[in-house]
Amino acid sequence: MEVKLKILIVTDKFKGSLTALEAAESIKNGLLRSSGDFEINVLPMADGGDGTIDVIRSSAGGELKCVKVLDPLKKEVFAHYLAKDKMVFIEMAKCSGLQLLTPDEYNPLKATTYGLGQMILAAAGSNVEEIILGIGGSATNDGGLGVLRALGYKFTGRDGKETANLAEVAGIDGRDVNKNLGSVKFKVACDVNNPLLGKHGATRVYGPQKGADSKMVEELESGMKNWAGVCEQYLGKNYANFPGAGAAGGTGFALMGFLKAEMLPGWRVLSEVTDLERRVERADLVITGEGSVDQQSISGKLIDGVAAIAKKYSKPLWVYCGINNLTKHQLKKRGIERLFSISDIEKDKSTSMKKAKVYLEKISYNSATFLTNFQSNRQTD
Repeated sequence: MEVKLKILIVTDKFKGSLTALEAAESIKNGLLRSSGDFEINVLPMADGGDGTIDVIRSSAGGELKCVKVLDPLKKEVFAHYLAKDKMVFIEMAKCSGLQLLTPDEYNPLKATTYGLGQMILAAAGSNVEEIILGIGGSATNDGGLGVLRALGYKFTGRDGKETANLAEVAGIDGRDVNKNLGSVKFKVACDVNNPLLGKHGATRVYGPQKGADSKMVEELESGMKNWAGVCEQYLGKNYANFPGAGAAGGTGFALMGFLKAEMLPGWRVLSEVTDLERRVERADLVITGEGSVDQQSISGKLIDGVAAIAKKYSKPLWVYCGINNLTKHQLKKRGIERLFSISDIEKDKSTSMKKAKVYLEKISYNSATFLTNFQSNRQTD
């Protein structure tokens, strides 16, 4: 009798076109349209930004809890976090994200991470042992000062008065920090390795995306330098150059320095929660993908991680994407058996992005012809 081929589809989002779930379902639908008899499981992944909680909940369950917090411009909003056992998952985008603002409201000089601190406090008061923070999609560039203020830290200027201005901060007082935080382990899901300062830092790289013009960038960078110096003096250690310190406008810097948070690639955090390795072990074929495949894809991102696990269990790995910028040698070296790209059937990028779901399903349908050997080798008595 013929045994169904077990296929695991683990996808990231196709940025600007499809969510991770939409991409996974498109690949699945294409394969199912072929004449093959497959058992297909989909496992969408996220990088810590928009949609992270949805991915975790769909794969691992959990209870959504609602909190009233301040958005980036200090307006009250309701935001959800996900609680599962003694773990909590918080998505920064839901309380301090660009998605909460209209483009004309973007202003990193005014935007605060205070709401994220409020969510952390709400979660930490529930006998929680671990808080996982996805910090993608932020509207902020405050170095995490807002988070820390919400947690109980006080910041004073040279005149001794409290301030929330990075350029004015001269002193830090942590005596009133919430005591529940001491028993919580923090992890940060983040795919950004930028330092806090300089050419590749938070302000110069991401400030313009959040509404900063050239003059504002210089003002923000100057304030961030002062902030880094004062924090180094208080903490006794310089966290500004740590990979990820520049994430979410410097929020990574504050989380590492003040909460001793562990910075991890977003896919790795989610892979632990969703038991990715066990799922790969049980599959006959593993499929992964993202919008653009390039050197970064095989240097610590999702495709690289899935490739490592697939190699560990000697599982064939296929990749689906919008566009591929890797050579055949690079793909082979990373253990990628086959790659299917939308750009092979639609060269116009704008068109391919608008119709990504249709094209992804099409290349998936076409790819099913290569599954013949898999099925013919799975005959039993």
